[in-house]
Amino acid sequence: MHDQRSFFGNMVHEYAVRRIRALNKERTARIEALRTREDAEKYVADVRGKVRSCFSVPADRSVPEVELCGTVEREKFTVEKIIYYSRENFGVTANLYLPKTPGKHPAVLFLCGHSANGKAADAYQCGAQNLALQGYVVLVPDPISQGERWQFADVPHAQGINGQCCCEHSMLGRGLRLCGDYFGNWRAHDALKGLDYLLSRSEVDPARVGVTGNSGGGTMTSFLNALDDRFTMAAPSCYITSWRRNIENEFGPDVEQIPPNILAQGCEMGDLILAQAPRPVLLLGQKNDFFDHRGLIETYTLAKKVYELLGAGENLQYFIGPTNHGYSIENREAMYKFFARHAHIQGDVTESDETEMIPESELRCTLTGQLLTGRKELATVSQLVSAEAEKLTRERPKLSVPQLKERLRQELQLPEKIEVPYSRILRPFYTSSIYGERITLSRFALEGEEGLLTTLKLNRDSYFFHFPKLEKLTLYLPHLDAGSEVLKIDRGAEEFYAGFDYRNTGESLTLTGVPGDEYRKFTSTYNQEYHYDSIELMFGSSMIACRVLDTLRAIEFLKANEVEHLHLAARGLGSFPALFAALLSDKVESLTLYDAPGSSYLDMAKKRITRWPQSVMVPGILKYTDLPEICEAVRAEKTLNIINSVNEPVPEV
Repeated sequence: MHDQRSFFGNMVHEYAVRRIRALNKERTARIEALRTREDAEKYVADVRGKVRSCFSVPADRSVPEVELCGTVEREKFTVEKIIYYSRENFGVTANLYLPKTPGKHPAVLFLCGHSANGKAADAYQCGAQNLALQGYVVLVPDPISQGERWQFADVPHAQGINGQCCCEHSMLGRGLRLCGDYFGNWRAHDALKGLDYLLSRSEVDPARVGVTGNSGGGTMTSFLNALDDRFTMAAPSCYITSWRRNIENEFGPDVEQIPPNILAQGCEMGDLILAQAPRPVLLLGQKNDFFDHRGLIETYTLAKKVYELLGAGENLQYFIGPTNHGYSIENREAMYKFFARHAHIQGDVTESDETEMIPESELRCTLTGQLLTGRKELATVSQLVSAEAEKLTRERPKLSVPQLKERLRQELQLPEKIEVPYSRILRPFYTSSIYGERITLSRFALEGEEGLLTTLKLNRDSYFFHFPKLEKLTLYLPHLDAGSEVLKIDRGAEEFYAGFDYRNTGESLTLTGVPGDEYRKFTSTYNQEYHYDSIELMFGSSMIACRVLDTLRAIEFLKANEVEHLHLAARGLGSFPALFAALLSDKVESLTLYDAPGSSYLDMAKKRITRWPQSVMVPGILKYTDLPEICEAVRAEKTLNIINSVNEPVPEV
């Protein structure tokens, strides 16, 4: 059989590139048009509001409850091992470094990157120790799923997820997404409660408070810089580049690094810095880093203009380290020097020869090395998300079918009227079905946004260079690839099937990302499906919303070509857009689902591990409906058949 996959394999990627370049160009022109201090102040106020609208961090700034679990004594500083509670029964393990010199000290919130051992990682220990030796009080909290805060240690068969922080983050992000929340909010809230505690210490001078971190910690440093007014200086390392560079370079970051709606607001990464201009900020990168240092320099150059208009050009600096991704000694020393200038620290700010790594076991706040082990009263993220999902389900009002349709149209941002798409007639494929019969797949391409193509394949024993007038047609949405799957359908002698490759399946499956079979490309933590769905999320949409739109356009095309009786069928992952489209279109008479999800969105949110990818999950849908209610609404108006339900997507069809 001729391989029909990825004929348009760069299409989805290049569409994303065009969108982010257009945004980048508009933003650049806006900054270049600034002429006065007043212009710059208006820009800063505007982006501060826009950035903050993309986050939902609890406003409580009270000092959290804290447990002191022990101390580590060194000649010139002490490490307090503490647990503070950012939410009720939700603990954060942390180390507090205290200089042994008297008086009020500047302070630094030091945020970890994606290290399995969190606060005990050499680079973060080394940075915290040297800051303490220079006279700072330093708080280093463990992020969720790192250090002593693994979330899946008690889950059977969690290999590949438990203790793998990025995989844990991705899994937690799915349930939060269904509840209308975002994992970055949780990371930011944990860190801000750490700041609340840090500022409560009598040793700390609140007029000199910095925040720094690398990679995931650089992300949180950038976010917190924009979200909180109490910091006086910041130094994000190995995160700031531009979203344009990330998208162009096929780089899909962690789930907390994709703030929903941020691109829809017209913001770029530099606005995370400009939201608090002219606060002193040092942008740190590395020469050989997947966070492209060219984007960092471009971001710095534009932001510098705003700082200069505000009369504080010297407050924004950058440094590119000579090595790979990480908080290297060169970057740490650049941070020490920058913070010393703005915190009025005198003396040597190079890395001290007295630095000696403390064994991880000595820095632990728990006896077992994991906060959740043996502490039944403490909650996991999953438990808190499950409780929220149940609450949303219990309290949401029951919508009528018309109300549900209207709400879905609004949430999926679908146009009031779906236009008939422009179509192309492509070369047919000649092949054979699994039954040995000769099959011709006539191919039609439907144009969507800015040249995006989706393809229809009509399976029959003769070809068509026009779309024929048909009395009955079944539009089939595939699990992964319509071209191969439609050949496996046992069609009757008079049955026409049109296999439909909605975006990023079959012929439009992206060629970017980690190689592997199509199933892995859809379900693995960082592969193509995740990446392009994340881009849609930042643009204020979702991949599921885009695919519903694709399907509704295909329906309009078929009806415009005089298909009298139109039926819809789908398998596996295709069941999701098919179900929504069947409800929203009055031109579909029936729907048949194969290998459809046997679980509701509520089940997915409550389940500790779900293999359904985030791209099938409508953000915030549990606030107003769920899959069983949508099925009920479809059945109220047309026939719905579900043939085989599955609890996770099947690898093969």
